[in-house]
Amino acid sequence: MKFKKITRVLHLWLGLGSGFVIFVLGITGAIYVFTDELKTVFYRDRLFVEASSKPRMPLSKLIPKVEKELEGNPVSRVEMYAAPDRSYVFRSMKLDPEGFSHWDYYKFYKRVYVNPYDGTILYVENSKNEFFNLVLGLHMRLLFGEKIGHAVVSYSVLAFVVLLLSGIVLWMPKKWNTTERNKSFKIKWSAKFKRINYDLHNVLGFYAFLVLLMIAITGLCWSFDWMKNSVRYIANGAKNVEKVKPAVSDSTQFSTASAVDVAFSSARTQSGQAFSFLINFPSKPEGTINISSYLSSWNLHDRVQASYDRYTGKLLRSSTYEELNTGDKVYQLNYDLHTGTYLNLPSRILAFVASLIAACLPLTGFYIWWGKRPTQKKQRSERQIRVKLNV
Repeated sequence: MKFKKITRVLHLWLGLGSGFVIFVLGITGAIYVFTDELKTVFYRDRLFVEASSKPRMPLSKLIPKVEKELEGNPVSRVEMYAAPDRSYVFRSMKLDPEGFSHWDYYKFYKRVYVNPYDGTILYVENSKNEFFNLVLGLHMRLLFGEKIGHAVVSYSVLAFVVLLLSGIVLWMPKKWNTTERNKSFKIKWSAKFKRINYDLHNVLGFYAFLVLLMIAITGLCWSFDWMKNSVRYIANGAKNVEKVKPAVSDSTQFSTASAVDVAFSSARTQSGQAFSFLINFPSKPEGTINISSYLSSWNLHDRVQASYDRYTGKLLRSSTYEELNTGDKVYQLNYDLHTGTYLNLPSRILAFVASLIAACLPLTGFYIWWGKRPTQKKQRSERQIRVKLNV
């Protein structure tokens, strides 16, 4: 078999096998690109408060109020914004890695939205069933648990990378004359639907190729350790990236809620121009309070990451994006490259359009395959031709 024929067969069967998953990933990915903006529209009452000149309440006073709303479950993290009109968002979550479905995987998942000036509970959200979390669950696990859903999505994305590369091989014009170039670069809108469908698959697939390849590869970095390690290794100049040992709280003092206030005060001093803060609370006795200070309103890679002693709030370790080695810098860009937030609105629009094209490719590809199947009418005509030739 010729190389192009083998490529066509590979492209066909990988597309049929992974098409449904790619369609779901494309639709949910397009929605998730603008999740933050959509939330500020639909969840305005819980995300925004009236700005005040009063100081905000310390976390040590807010956490006990929040935990009363969490059925005895501890707060695991809190999101805070520097803007004076934003609420604090507390989260509590318990996962079951063995769970079969989305609802088994999340044993408990709630967010509590709080007015930081007076401690008023604005809203208690059952995040397990919240729309945007369901979209994310579809995108990451197809609403299955981690074991099944993650594996199906991961290998479907791997198949999608092969589909993109084989698609480019099949897209290449046979000759670089005007007619062939037009077939590869332009959609013939005046043609019949069958031709338009083919052009949508062939031409749009070409134009979205680079963006979709980047989205797929960054997705694989979360799916497979070998992919993540390879990217970091190559980006670091073919040198292994040394693993940084996690900071450990070694104080002999008893844990006090005020340690959170000390740590947060330190983070604000260190990153006075931060747009927002994310505090992750320790789940183990030796764990640390980890605070990410995001310096930009549109990306997540430009941040200061710091660890604090959970008992005293003392700073244990801190690093900025610029201080990371090249491998870790590239990996820290992974989320922004995957979601299109790296260059703010222009790159997000690109990611949005490319995701919609990704969702269309399985549909247009299936129609191309379906139209080429031998129908009964075609089979009868072929038999008649063979009979005539044998006479």
